Amino acid sequence: MVVLLFLLFLASISNGSQINDRPIIGILSQALPPSIENLSPGGAYIASSYIKWVELAGARAIPLIAGSNQNFTQLFESINGVLIPGGAVSLDTSPYSRTGKLMFDLAKAANEAGDYFPIWATCLGFELVTFLSNDEVPNLKSCNSVDQPLPLEFIEGWLGSRMFEQADPEITDIMWTENVTINFHHWCLTMDNFTKFGLDEFWTPLSVNHDSEGLEFISSIEAKNYPFYGTQFHPEKNTFEWTEHYPNIPHTRGAVKVANYFADFFISEARKSSHRFPSRSAEEEYMIYNYSPVYTGGEEINWTFQQAYVFPATQTP
Repeated sequence: MVVLLFLLFLASISNGSQINDRPIIGILSQALPPSIENLSPGGAYIASSYIKWVELAGARAIPLIAGSNQNFTQLFESINGVLIPGGAVSLDTSPYSRTGKLMFDLAKAANEAGDYFPIWATCLGFELVTFLSNDEVPNLKSCNSVDQPLPLEFIEGWLGSRMFEQADPEITDIMWTENVTINFHHWCLTMDNFTKFGLDEFWTPLSVNHDSEGLEFISSIEAKNYPFYGTQFHPEKNTFEWTEHYPNIPHTRGAVKVANYFADFFISEARKSSHRFPSRSAEEEYMIYNYSPVYTGGEEINWTFQQAYVFPATQTP
């Protein structure tokens, strides 16, 4: 027993020395919707709220421009986590989904080889990672949860999860008593389908919610054997999205605290990754700082995102 405790102590020292306090997150783009494709015909975008969300927790970001000729496999070796955002594109045929699959497969293989690498998946991203982990078999049910702020309904065992075990009691109290998680989705993963499609072998559900018609859906998950996390709700919107199209996005002090908690948790996971760019010049070539966001939430464009990074169809660093 003494020897075992000593080995665990040495392991903790070793892990602590590998903490990376300069994490870089790759954030996946997707095609511009037809309503604003005139900004860049055939182009792609990333909502600025996702960039800001990782930055507020102490990370930097690079765009993973789906459909471009970026070397995604090479970039994977240089970043410390992947964020798969919400959106409205195909889960099986879009450049977003195919690039997401590549990153998902690379992250699985890395973690299995002892190379710690986290994924955070929001809304459509949540739907994509559950789709990918199920051999790309559709598993969702039609539902209606749009501009719907809700408290989390925690599932038994949630407190022992990686996602919530270090949360301050004040934060978890806000989560389950206040309407601080904002939902924007027409598809839901139900508990019945979760079991029916064998997703319980890969994922652990942590909370559920109910849509506007009373349908129960899973709202947060984490992988059993990988540092992969998903929320059907949008934590980044609480702090950074102010559209008048959807007036129910919560901006209360509690809602912002919850948004910040999830960002801090994900970036703490990314700090455990030791990936690095081979040089300063290679790192700077891909940084989001090379691009300028477009003010898309004003009256002129009047989109639901306040700002977005827009990439031309052939855009590469």
